[in-house]
Amino acid sequence: MYTVIDIPRFALQAVLRLEEGLRGRPVVLVDESLAKPLVIDCTRAAERAGALPGLSLPQAIARCEEVVVRYCSEKAEALAGRALFDCAYSLSPRVEETYPGVCSISLIGVNWKTLVDSCQEIVSVLRVLGLRGRIGVGATPDIALFVARKSKGVMVVGELPLQDRADCPQSAGAVEDGWPAMFAEPERTGLPHRSLKEFLNSLPIEAVEPSEELGAILDQWGIHWAGAFAQLPREEVGKRLGAEGLAFWDRISGREERPLRISELPEVYQESLEFEYEVDTLEPLLFLIRRFLDQLCLRLQVSALVAESIHLKLELADIRLEDGERIESIETSLKVPDPTSDSEALFMMLSTRLDKMDTDSAVVGLHLKVDPIDRNESQLGLFETSLKDPHRFTQTLAQLAGIVGADNVGRPSLELSGRPEGMTLERLPTTTPPMKGLGTKEQFGLVLRRFRPSLKAEVRVGERRPIWFHCSRAGGMVAQCRGPWAYSGQWWESGGWNRLEWDVELKAGGVYRLVKERTQWMVEGMYD
Repeated sequence: MYTVIDIPRFALQAVLRLEEGLRGRPVVLVDESLAKPLVIDCTRAAERAGALPGLSLPQAIARCEEVVVRYCSEKAEALAGRALFDCAYSLSPRVEETYPGVCSISLIGVNWKTLVDSCQEIVSVLRVLGLRGRIGVGATPDIALFVARKSKGVMVVGELPLQDRADCPQSAGAVEDGWPAMFAEPERTGLPHRSLKEFLNSLPIEAVEPSEELGAILDQWGIHWAGAFAQLPREEVGKRLGAEGLAFWDRISGREERPLRISELPEVYQESLEFEYEVDTLEPLLFLIRRFLDQLCLRLQVSALVAESIHLKLELADIRLEDGERIESIETSLKVPDPTSDSEALFMMLSTRLDKMDTDSAVVGLHLKVDPIDRNESQLGLFETSLKDPHRFTQTLAQLAGIVGADNVGRPSLELSGRPEGMTLERLPTTTPPMKGLGTKEQFGLVLRRFRPSLKAEVRVGERRPIWFHCSRAGGMVAQCRGPWAYSGQWWESGGWNRLEWDVELKAGGVYRLVKERTQWMVEGMYD
């Protein structure tokens, strides 16, 4: 058994889904690649106004002055095709991208009891993604395609196999009332299905797309329905119509079961689109971002992954000059403290960030990418608690990042390099561990109160040790000195460090830490 998902008028739907305000308006789709650009498709409102396919653009505008003109877009069709493929992949990994707007799916290993519910859910998801689709289930990919084109939602033709024999096809040799067993009336299981014989008797022969010559012969024979042709003896069809007639008979009757060309799920989770017009307001931009996030999150859910971070790039219409720098685009990144595949949560975080972002020119391109990681779910400890609303917490962090910058939001942690005061910002946790006691261990040694930033100092050296220093906080002759202590690291990188430290006591009182990095002296702190 096979399932086919069909998106009718695919090129038109691919363009309409990217603009929220076009639904219900008279829109014509024009193909610029033709020698004479013509209207190739239109909405129902345009049909009622007389702007029909086949007209030139001036003729369509003359018949409907309010018509909205849009042009065929390969990128828009590619985006819609990926959305369709992601939905098909959620049903089974054996998916073939048959035609633009058509995916064929093998149902080997699929749970038959939930098949119809899964198909109806796919139709609903496609509608959320801006596509109106229909699904057909049949014995072969071609039969399933015919069923999908006659369906208004989900239609099953033929008898679904038993759950424990899903991989065992029915024998084509069994005959019941002159029809193969696959044409027999299926058992009533409560599913919305029809028998193949009943379906073919209601299917016009033109819907099966015979060749022009073969269609003329069948018209002379008075055969106008696919079921009437399928009832003819196969041997007699071969004698009169040859190899073409036999192939056509096998296609209609469900004897021809071709192998699918399986497509793989893309490993890169990103979407991009270059606009045909400039976008200078936030609302249409957010609409497209929401479309992209819905599609990317669907792909993540199919792969059992979650988004760890989001990267957004906006291409600007005009190159701006700021201090001699050429700026063609702006980029922003957002870390997700609680990785998720919830498109609503990701959209709220990203929209909050965009509220704080200004551009001096219009946007002409949008690139959105997510970094996926494996879903990590673990049970909390007895005294651990999780955030009440981790997504709202992430939204708050996004607001802070919009003010202070994404690199300045997080929890400080020590670097492993050993560099004094080496610190990085790590992602904030979504669980709160139980509070530990302050402890009663004794504190040994003096407390160093650091100056942030360190104070520049003038130092005099005698016998390779400081004998006098002066800074903005203190200064004078050195009474006692301990050191030096040498520290260095990461010498193989451009940010390597090398320093010498001394602890000195002034004759006037006070103990300080002096540091020399290369040729620069600094007072790093004062001991209590």
